[in-house]
Amino acid sequence: KERIQIQKEFLELPVLPTTTIGSFPQSADVRSNRLAFKQEKISAQNYTEFNQQKIKECIQIQEEIGLDVLVHGEFERNDMVEYFGENLKGFLFTQNGWVQSYGTRCVKPPVIWGDVSRTKPITLAWSKFAQSLSKKIVKGMLTGPVTILNWSFPREDISLKESTEQIALALRDEVLDLENAGIKIIQIDEAALREKLPLRKSDWHSEYLDWAIPAFNLVHSGVKTKTQIHTHMCYSEFSDILKEIDAMDADVISFEASRS
Repeated sequence: KERIQIQKEFLELPVLPTTTIGSFPQSADVRSNRLAFKQEKISAQNYTEFNQQKIKECIQIQEEIGLDVLVHGEFERNDMVEYFGENLKGFLFTQNGWVQSYGTRCVKPPVIWGDVSRTKPITLAWSKFAQSLSKKIVKGMLTGPVTILNWSFPREDISLKESTEQIALALRDEVLDLENAGIKIIQIDEAALREKLPLRKSDWHSEYLDWAIPAFNLVHSGVKTKTQIHTHMCYSEFSDILKEIDAMDADVISFEASRS
């Protein structure tokens, strides 16, 4: 209750604030710009300026329709896991190792080959730019450690718990950088939280949830009380793990129900 009151006074949001999950459509021109940059056909400056223009348009649309908490659209991200894997030490990627996610959507899961760490900020510059465009709050956006692990090929020489903790510590640094830069709301997506639950319900806690939930908590463990933590989940049935979701200690949870 204390945290709710502190955030209410700090954020000054309406009783029922509106927002979106975070990612806007990856249109053909967005994908073409990313490919051109990857193939070194355009400069880093041109790539950045293109995405900044997309962010401006994204912010403008949200302000026009009256949303309360804005997002920057994630135009710089090829995939919610691949993007972070590319910017964290300890990951590598295949060129053509595509895996079907659903329908016609395919992804290239990263391979975790070594200890995971963050060598530089990942989302900070984009979030700061987006926030500079609006007087409204713009959320910082991260993919959570459990989802990054579950959608990667993990190491086999250490436990999943240890690997997830390494990812969580790296993301924790990112969260603190965002907070220090004035980002008031930070969303940590855990779209794949449920995906590694053992088949036997009796094993759910001892083999998975007992380390997966603390890993999420570790990511936001250093923030101030006034900083609001969001999470986003989807594509799953959550009614039988509501107690565990509550233990994640997020202030706001967004459930995407289109495929749940």
